[in-house]
Amino acid sequence: MSERTWRIVTPEAVALDLEAAGLASRVLAALLDAFVLWIVATAITTAAGLGAAAIGDQSTIVTVLLLVSFFLLLLAWPMAWEAATHGRSLGKMALGLRVVTLEGAPIRFRHALVRGLTGTVELFLSLGSIALLVAMGSRRFRRLGDHLAGTVVIRDRSATPEARAIRFLPLPGWESFADALDVSRLTPAHHRLVRSYLVRAGGLDQATRNRLGNEILDSVAAATAMSPAIRQSLGYHDPGLALTAVAAAYQRRFSPDPVLPPWPPYYAKR
Repeated sequence: MSERTWRIVTPEAVALDLEAAGLASRVLAALLDAFVLWIVATAITTAAGLGAAAIGDQSTIVTVLLLVSFFLLLLAWPMAWEAATHGRSLGKMALGLRVVTLEGAPIRFRHALVRGLTGTVELFLSLGSIALLVAMGSRRFRRLGDHLAGTVVIRDRSATPEARAIRFLPLPGWESFADALDVSRLTPAHHRLVRSYLVRAGGLDQATRNRLGNEILDSVAAATAMSPAIRQSLGYHDPGLALTAVAAAYQRRFSPDPVLPPWPPYYAKR
């Protein structure tokens, strides 16, 4: 694992690897954002000129309105984009980047506020020189605003495949096990935990996959009236096989929908 990549464990107990965005991609995203700002600023200046010509000699009013507009454009525009899109400006959208916290969580308004206030100095007033120098000295290319806000820009892998509803089916030989499960006490949180593991298990190494799978299987065993003897016997199998049956039994009871496409078999993703 490189210095730009680090591993976190989500609240669903799934290990994810995050990759910090490279300096070149961050600079290009910043240039795209600056180009959009220039277009908007040009439109505001043109509109102000036309308005001044229409109302006569009101240069003071026009100047004040322009200064307020440019201030809001430089400060509020980046903050609003990052806060509304959970860390994706137009430039970052184009390059598949996203701002997240160091724990991998989506940023909140306070993070966008700190980044926006700092950005007026390190990006605009210094023409990006401060941000570039600080990022070059940072292991994950974090600018000053990232250090103060506790954020980092990553490659947004979730931007490629959109999340979709899927249906789980018990694997061959596990149908009777799924039929015998009592999932009436399973909560939606249990199902989200199992689903998250099954969807991401193919990207985990075998040791991590087995360890996390057994931990999750232990957490749902009591809720499904799974006897200790049965749970112990399942320890000889890949835990994903049993968890697939658990997910299938839960969906069959609480959200039966044969129209949903079935998730590719768990073993096909190994």
